[in-house]
Amino acid sequence: MRIVTLPRQQITAFASSGVAMDFLPRITDAERAHVQIAHLAAGGTLGEHPAGMRQVFAVLSGHGEVSADGGSRRPISAGQAAFWEPGEVHQTWASSDMVVVIVETAGRLDPDELFIEVRATREGPATD
Repeated sequence: MRIVTLPRQQITAFASSGVAMDFLPRITDAERAHVQIAHLAAGGTLGEHPAGMRQVFAVLSGHGEVSADGGSRRPISAGQAAFWEPGEVHQTWASSDMVVVIVETAGRLDPDELFIEVRATREGPATD
């Protein structure tokens, strides 16, 4: 076992403010994937920018708002995730301190599959 300190960097690109990101090791045996942990301070924003790859933005704690492609802000909170496609311009605002996991991949992300799994778990096994 190895225990390491994750490198943390303040994010200021795209006019971001109040955002620090912990970078996890690159996943080298996958086509392309990146995982980060973002810490957004209350009142902070991860500025408007295009998604470079498919992206899931999973909120672990706190709440805020997200938008995509110039649309209206939508609330998001712990236990929820936003999915963005490559090139989709998006932004995040933190209403409280937020901790999120950001997964970016060139692979497939299927939120519908997740909802089916959640529904099956909540309803128990399927019966004929």
